[in-house]
Amino acid sequence: MPDSPTASSDAPTRPPASLAEQAAAALRRLILLNLLPPGEVLNEPDLVARLGVSRTPVREALKLLAGEGLVTLRRNRAALVARLDPADLVPLFELEVALESFCAGLAAERMSAAEIDRLDRLQAALEAARDDRDAYTRLNRQAHRLIVTAARSPAIAEAHGRAFTRLERARNFALAAEGRVEESLAEHRAILEALRAREAERARTLMQAHVARTQSLLTSSPP
Repeated sequence: MPDSPTASSDAPTRPPASLAEQAAAALRRLILLNLLPPGEVLNEPDLVARLGVSRTPVREALKLLAGEGLVTLRRNRAALVARLDPADLVPLFELEVALESFCAGLAAERMSAAEIDRLDRLQAALEAARDDRDAYTRLNRQAHRLIVTAARSPAIAEAHGRAFTRLERARNFALAAEGRVEESLAEHRAILEALRAREAERARTLMQAHVARTQSLLTSSPP
């Protein structure tokens, strides 16, 4: 009788990322962290050297990122890192304020003790990563997402995911403002304490102020 296949052999495997996808991922990170600022010219020879791939994957990567609104393609000219227009971002920030503050209120009532403990660990990691923009951005995204999912509303979580991704670059600009990281950490600590105390209205108000502060920094000092 033949041996039964193992569970691992039956498990679907994700195909390896293509060179274009790898190049797009590397460029996406540089753009989201504002290491390539808005309006930066994206010369293909420079990108080939920087990313270690040929021109074809670079061109495909630029097309992928143009579809995400991160790159502006120009006919017969080099592509640009897409500019950020605060006026275009205001409606998204308004949506994020509404969704995250509402979720924070619900999370204060619904999140489990295990989720509060996880948020506490994320807060500690954020404190330790205050000088590492890449790590801070990743951990900040996880903390916000945890609060949203703890509200136990899949429809809201889906809408939030779309808005949050589109605002990530703007959020990173705000974090670059002098003193904003420390200010943001204090705001996160206060939100965590409100959630731990199951104070729904305080959690909602604090989250509303936290997201609105990010918006105000961007609109007062546009990139």
